[in-house]
Amino acid sequence: MFHKIFATSVVTVGLMMTVSISAAQANPKAMTWKVFGKPLVLNSKTYVLFGSDIGQPGGTDPYQGDTNINDYRSLLCIKKTNDPAPAGLPPSIISPGGATNNSWSGGTVLVIPNIQGKQLTSQAVADNICNQVGQIVRGTSGYRMAEFHDGTGINAGWSFWAEAYGDINGLARCTRYWVNINDQPAATPW
Repeated sequence: MFHKIFATSVVTVGLMMTVSISAAQANPKAMTWKVFGKPLVLNSKTYVLFGSDIGQPGGTDPYQGDTNINDYRSLLCIKKTNDPAPAGLPPSIISPGGATNNSWSGGTVLVIPNIQGKQLTSQAVADNICNQVGQIVRGTSGYRMAEFHDGTGINAGWSFWAEAYGDINGLARCTRYWVNINDQPAATPW
């Protein structure tokens, strides 16, 4: 009797693993964000609002991902400087669910164009790409892949302001950016 129960358990576990792998392969997607509005220039510095456009056709899906990881998108990187929010930045918004939206990230962003989602095989790989490009382009280390919760305030998420240098991919509204989400593994590229 014990051998029969054990054999059934092994088969059940094997089937569950097969289903899990097949589901992941059937939906190889990751989350992306976009730029909202025009850049804001304050004291000769440029600030950009990046965020989720959930609910829009082709918009952000922070739970299952919205963009096939075989596609090429820009990688949004951030370096937290912990500088205070600049004077003149629009105030944060508290959503009906209690999340702080449109908050100050406390950082600067770097955009790396033409990154295939499946190149981002782990958080460490994505962070390393950001850090290496930051060293080359900006001459400084500390950049990592931007994350859904990089804003400030209680339950920060959905969007954040960051200081930006140069042309952020033309700031085209149609440009989408790979962004990590640390509490929804089904929406990350790895």
